[in-house]
Amino acid sequence: MAPELIETLLVTADRSLPLLGRHLTRLAASAQALGYHCDEAAIERDILAAARAPAGLEPYRMRVLLERSGRYDIQTTPLAPLPLVQEILLAPEPLDSREPLLRYKTTFRPWYAKAADWLPAHPQIFDMVFFNEKGQLCEGSRSNLYLLLHGQWYTPPVECGLLPGVQRAELLETGQVRERVLEVDDLRRADGLRLSNALRGWIDVTLHDY
Repeated sequence: MAPELIETLLVTADRSLPLLGRHLTRLAASAQALGYHCDEAAIERDILAAARAPAGLEPYRMRVLLERSGRYDIQTTPLAPLPLVQEILLAPEPLDSREPLLRYKTTFRPWYAKAADWLPAHPQIFDMVFFNEKGQLCEGSRSNLYLLLHGQWYTPPVECGLLPGVQRAELLETGQVRERVLEVDDLRRADGLRLSNALRGWIDVTLHDY
């Protein structure tokens, strides 16, 4: 059975969807590249309806799952606040930058399985950050990575082996970050570390050292 395509969206307390256009564009592009049927207009309509449904004044996490046939499911759950201090941990094993599915958000993510099992029990660790077979930084298991070097924020290019996140696309388009190949050693010499994803935005983190 083919994996499902995923989009994970933030529904704000006032029920807006800040990056909806970018999510829909990425979903449609992934569907076209991988041979999935995608009725973008119907999905957008149902996303907007689902965003209005939850009661209360808290932000929500919305998950859209698209099957190859075009059937889709939309799920919403409350988004819990993060602890004030968030850390990252360097993964013990490298990614293979030649794996094509790293560039698409699907339910087939075996390379992140250990991180997905470990992270819920360690809430102070926002994410586990991965590197590839060349020693180049890639991404977190659920986020994109940014390093501040000489006054400029940089993020690894897609060719290093990573998912082009929608928040990452926004930061690149607005000129707040640039692409650059980053080495593992850059983690310790960087003047700042940040991660981003659609749910949490662009957040400061620190490197966890044992």
